[in-house]
Amino acid sequence: MIRPLIFLLVPALNLFAQNTGEQVRPPMPDTLFLRVQIPAQDTVRTPLSHLRFAACTRPEASAFVNDVPTKVYASGAFVGRADLNVGVNKLRFTVKLNRENSGGAMDSLSKELVIIRPEPMKNSPHDTLVIEEALMKPSQEMWLGAGDELQVQFKGSPGWEAYFDIPRVESGIPMHELSQKEGQGFLGIYAGSYRVKPTDYAQDVQIVFHLKKSFWSSEKAVSKTRISIIPKDLPRVAELIGDRPYLNAGLGTDRLGASKLGFLQPGVRVEVTGKTGSLYRVRLSEVMEAWLPEEYAKLLPPSTEVPRSLAGAITETGNGTYDLITLALSDKLAYSSEQSVDPPALAVDIYGATSNTNWILHNQSAKGIERVTWTQVASDQYRMLITLRHPHWGYDIDYVGSLLRIRMRRPPAIASDDSVLRGMLIAVDAGHGGDSKGAVGATGALERDINIFIARHLEDILRAQGAKVLMTRSEEDAPSTSDRAELLSHSGAQVLVSIHCNSTGDAADPLGARGVSTYYRPIGFKPLADIMFDKMVDIGLKQFGVVGSFNFLLNSLTQMPNVLVETAFLSHPEDEMLLLDDGFREKIAKQLASGLEEYVKNFSNSSGSGE
Repeated sequence: MIRPLIFLLVPALNLFAQNTGEQVRPPMPDTLFLRVQIPAQDTVRTPLSHLRFAACTRPEASAFVNDVPTKVYASGAFVGRADLNVGVNKLRFTVKLNRENSGGAMDSLSKELVIIRPEPMKNSPHDTLVIEEALMKPSQEMWLGAGDELQVQFKGSPGWEAYFDIPRVESGIPMHELSQKEGQGFLGIYAGSYRVKPTDYAQDVQIVFHLKKSFWSSEKAVSKTRISIIPKDLPRVAELIGDRPYLNAGLGTDRLGASKLGFLQPGVRVEVTGKTGSLYRVRLSEVMEAWLPEEYAKLLPPSTEVPRSLAGAITETGNGTYDLITLALSDKLAYSSEQSVDPPALAVDIYGATSNTNWILHNQSAKGIERVTWTQVASDQYRMLITLRHPHWGYDIDYVGSLLRIRMRRPPAIASDDSVLRGMLIAVDAGHGGDSKGAVGATGALERDINIFIARHLEDILRAQGAKVLMTRSEEDAPSTSDRAELLSHSGAQVLVSIHCNSTGDAADPLGARGVSTYYRPIGFKPLADIMFDKMVDIGLKQFGVVGSFNFLLNSLTQMPNVLVETAFLSHPEDEMLLLDDGFREKIAKQLASGLEEYVKNFSNSSGSGE
């Protein structure tokens, strides 16, 4: 989604000279001009069958793409989607403008791009034996233990006999040819598997594939990646290291990365039972596993005992800001957590723990806690259920020695009748920044700049209402998303609003999506996303929707209610025009502030006591 810009006839500018719509896009020359923003290169290679384009010119000019007239919006933007054939495609942009007092003479500018769509993969020949590297599995380094199933695959000439060898383990393991439907539309996709035995052992070996037509005619190939079958070396114990280590729920991924099971504290120890690529497979319980990035793991000596602990006494106490629940353990075990809303509660699972909890001490200072109960979900999975007397306002889990500590934040008190936000610390995150430009509009407007302008308006409004504001970035300084998450998790901020602009994908119709969307991850923070969405729709933005379980890093923070607001689509010319208008950007900020007020009124204490 982040692209560099291509300009024709565009001088340099200072984007932050003034807080106006003209400063978030390049200036418009007085004469005819043509700027192609997307695609960003003169020559593009893509496997896509469609490709989005975005460009701009003078609003009064006429625009043509491959000689087809294209609507020019009041901003000068024109957008669309080109159909691509296999091979070389030409994408020619032309803009025309009548000269003043010229008797019909026209100025014209053109720019031609080359879009190359490579030949798609084809079936291998039948008569000539071929084993291709395409679609070959395993495709990543693997560690396998007893009982694991190794799945292999290759693409080759259809209709013949196939088998594979695992050097030093077993040879001649049969493979079968998948149907065309099972083979993603291809013939000649062969698959097989092998279940690892406790006595097997082979380190850093390559799978050998065979395709056989007859005794006299066969083909052989080896996998590019290596695997290790090491039952006697597993499990291993790893200690978590680094800043904000985390576990992934599985091997799936998208542009935001893999879905995270949760963040953990350095020093936690886990049981490693295998590896795929750069991810260690972690056994959490007899019914659950997760995946740990190797950058957050330090393998301990092979003789290290697998982490296990009895779960001891539970204690509930509180102070003016938090209620604290502690659980006595003898080791720093892995944990995960999940909110529920009816009634408000937090379930915390501790893996490798077995109950010896014969004591739950409730102190009257734990005023936000209704009750704490425990359940032995599995032989090595212990669950605490913390039921609250108030809606969710954030929580944090860590260790003090081997004592597991859960801090449940209480709702803020409304201390002033004239401003419910007075005294609150509110975090405002302007998405992207620095070299991260974010989405690019057809006029050249950058999401990076629009976000900070909206955020500055919001900062001014909140400070005027007596709130304290933590800005995660400035115009000049743009920390990484992980650095922002680290800052926010220790900041004490009570609410977070992250401001972004949306955009369609490379193959999407830019006129097919527009409007506002809000995003949350923990279910307890959905009310904030709902309120913000309604507030933005009230100012005339189209409805794109409220999105839950969103895998954005800042939405994964549990320490405070948080919401990501995609204000509008920069890829849609009409939405872009709204975002270019500083008056409308200020209107967005006012609605965000109003949403915060409504959220605090509905979900906080009004007594002023903080209890």
